[in-house]
Amino acid sequence: VTSVGVASSQLLVTGSPIVGAGTININLPSNITINNTITTSNVIANGTVLLNGSEDLASGASVNLAVTASYFSTSLSETATLAAGTEGQIKTFMMKAYTGSMVITVTNAAWGGGGTMSFTAAGQGCILQYISGKWFCIGNNGVAFA
Repeated sequence: VTSVGVASSQLLVTGSPIVGAGTININLPSNITINNTITTSNVIANGTVLLNGSEDLASGASVNLAVTASYFSTSLSETATLAAGTEGQIKTFMMKAYTGSMVITVTNAAWGGGGTMSFTAAGQGCILQYISGKWFCIGNNGVAFA
């Protein structure tokens, strides 16, 4: 880092690449909005961290990897696909309303089988994390994995 400055409500860090050693503590009066990617080994927040961004996943669609949450309401039996992710990436899935099942086919599923997730009731959901080139389920509420 070649420069760190605070002016009004902006924190400006310049210099490339930014390499840190030790700890940098920043006390801010309100919210921080980051519009790009943070890549780090540790982030410690003494407050709320919001993973914004969601999509209403349509039947036959590819899951949007640029947002954290994918939710859906089915009108008939529906399908979707989830591509390979980025190391450490977290994706959440929620069924808001059920008329027919939602089956998502997952590329590089850690659970093997056909690599599918089946949602068959409103309120079902799961959390996946992409680790070592595979999607792992790290939280589940009623979703069937095959």
